[in-house]
Amino acid sequence: MSSITTPSLVRSLFLGRVPAASFLPFPAPDAETKQTTDEIVEMVQAWAADAIDPAAIDANKSIPKEVIEGLSELGLLGLIVPDEFGGVSMGQYTYSRVMEAVANRCASTVTVIGGHMGLCMKPVLLFGDDEQKSRWLPAFASGEAIGSFALTEAGAGSDAGGLRSNAELQPDGSWKISGTKCMITNAGFATVFAVFARTPDPENPDAALLDRPISCFFVDAKAEGVTVSAEENKMGLCGSSTCEVAFDEVSVPANDLIGERGGGFKIALITLNTGRHGLAACCIGQAKLATDLAFTQATERKQFGKQIAKFGLIQEMLAGMRADVYAMEAGTHLAAGLIDRGESDYLLESACCKIFATERLWTLANDALQVAGGMGFMREYPFERIVRDARINLIFEGTNQILRTLIAGQGLRPFFKEVESETTAEATAGDFAPQLEPEAVAALAMAAKLGENTRRLASENVRTILRDQPTQARLSETAVALYTAFAILAKATAELAPESNKSRANEIANLARLSVRRRLRGAEAALALLANPDTDLEGLVVAATIE
Repeated sequence: MSSITTPSLVRSLFLGRVPAASFLPFPAPDAETKQTTDEIVEMVQAWAADAIDPAAIDANKSIPKEVIEGLSELGLLGLIVPDEFGGVSMGQYTYSRVMEAVANRCASTVTVIGGHMGLCMKPVLLFGDDEQKSRWLPAFASGEAIGSFALTEAGAGSDAGGLRSNAELQPDGSWKISGTKCMITNAGFATVFAVFARTPDPENPDAALLDRPISCFFVDAKAEGVTVSAEENKMGLCGSSTCEVAFDEVSVPANDLIGERGGGFKIALITLNTGRHGLAACCIGQAKLATDLAFTQATERKQFGKQIAKFGLIQEMLAGMRADVYAMEAGTHLAAGLIDRGESDYLLESACCKIFATERLWTLANDALQVAGGMGFMREYPFERIVRDARINLIFEGTNQILRTLIAGQGLRPFFKEVESETTAEATAGDFAPQLEPEAVAALAMAAKLGENTRRLASENVRTILRDQPTQARLSETAVALYTAFAILAKATAELAPESNKSRANEIANLARLSVRRRLRGAEAALALLANPDTDLEGLVVAATIE
């Protein structure tokens, strides 16, 4: 696939710009891909409804072998593998829709696909040589090999620079890896680990361990010196496999070094970039499940002689759920379209999807439980499981706090380097459906406001902002809200265009308008806090507590 360099929407927002080419028209899949994807999703839903028992998986803290075999038989473990290597050769849009479908049935089960295909497989898919692809991808696609991504360590979670696992080069060209990884998904049944370890730098052979570059290796789970500990006892995703994995001078052949020696950090970042997008798709599946359950409860349950769905505060929660699901779909499908059309820069879009989807699911799941009342608190019903399963998403694949600093740091780069990004045609209110004009005008004005605030802060001292995490977070929160708002406007505009949707025009427009308004209120709140922060008071309170 050729690389395209349309300006990143999120990066542009920090400059107060909204480049039309970055998201207009909404990058929907072509008709053939859409039809194929719909057929795959329908097949997955039918299979999952019969084969996966989410309550039993949660209670037994294990995914049955038959379920994993079913994922393999359906071709889901090789969905994005090129057909020349035995895969289905689908893109990110199809992958995200399938992740959503499986997650809609069971959040634990979908982690098998995410850890295997979304994370472990990606290094060899994106950076492996022809021999490595021919050796590994067919095994991954068939399910003969099940992958696990071994990056996190006790002292190297958000701070990947603290990674201490090391690989020493042997005279015969092989490597010996030592170190311990923690909280590793799929570890209990994986047959291969993508392991990240520090390797000596030929140009600086005497460098201290933490100054050595990181490399990526594929390690056989059965290799001598590999020890997988017992399953962790977790709050949620209880059926998924999460273990500590120790490597004690594990011998790894030279041709199992993936990518360039010392290039592991880049491999990890790019892999996590698409992994975050897949995680957002999983959140859509769980959000739809929670929303559907909440609507059922609200229409069936009566208080004071009428359905609770007719009470204003319940309607507020229910409408918010529908609006948030629509927003999650818009942002996630926009990013999928950008990836599939070959955009080279989608780092911040993926981060926005992850932050937004994980946080909205967390709130939405709590609201759904609230609608169910006391029954929602009982294990007999799925609400409490959805809440427990949702919590880890805000930590997975880069905490949302770290991602906020990432987005702001990247967005501020033009100011830090004292250069302006290239300019392209700006979106106008006329680019969107007429029914959405008021919201489009407000979103464009908010983007200009973000640019004004960013320029003001940068003119004062851009280096100070790079050390001020709360300020970075407020800027990022505004950017996340605006990225999502423009995704909603673009998606709704595309949906309102076909003649076949005219009967649903009011429904689509109302849902989109509510969704955009909720995002813009979030952006407004973030900018208000930026103007009147409590940072000094927060520092004093914490200092008084820890002294």
